[in-house]
Amino acid sequence: MRRVTYLAIFVALAFVLFKLEFSYPVPNYEFLKLDFGESFLLLSSWMFNLQDSLLGLAVWTALAYVSGSNPVGMIFKVASILLTLVPYYYLRRSRIKWLAVPLIRTAGMIVLNWYLVPVLWHLPKEMMGTYIVVGVIPVNLIQAYMNIFAAELLLKYLRGHIKDIAA
Repeated sequence: MRRVTYLAIFVALAFVLFKLEFSYPVPNYEFLKLDFGESFLLLSSWMFNLQDSLLGLAVWTALAYVSGSNPVGMIFKVASILLTLVPYYYLRRSRIKWLAVPLIRTAGMIVLNWYLVPVLWHLPKEMMGTYIVVGVIPVNLIQAYMNIFAAELLLKYLRGHIKDIAA
């Protein structure tokens, strides 16, 4: 029961931090958002198994949808979280996570944006290169690094309690 309680707390904190987003500070790309919401989902992967973390993501997604988040934006957000959460879970004890996880996330989001943005947002194919280089690559690298850093920092301060929480 304790495990479910802590997972619920992490999901709630992830949801609140997701709502406290801030815009990417590049003119004409302010629609791209940055937030620390993923950090608690990443932290849950240290304390629980991957299935519990994915369940937390599913609950978080439902909450975001019910609260009126843009469904198209949620497709990209959920994909980016999955592209961070799954590699982070498998590499969490490795030092290469600092390089591999942001690169996996960014590469996956480049592909997803390349194929979905022209269809969903009607951005002309000629503009996709600039959109990818100026928007997608930096935003995903920044988002991955700041959330991994926040999760690792939280882990550092919670390390003594993790065994009690995960039990």
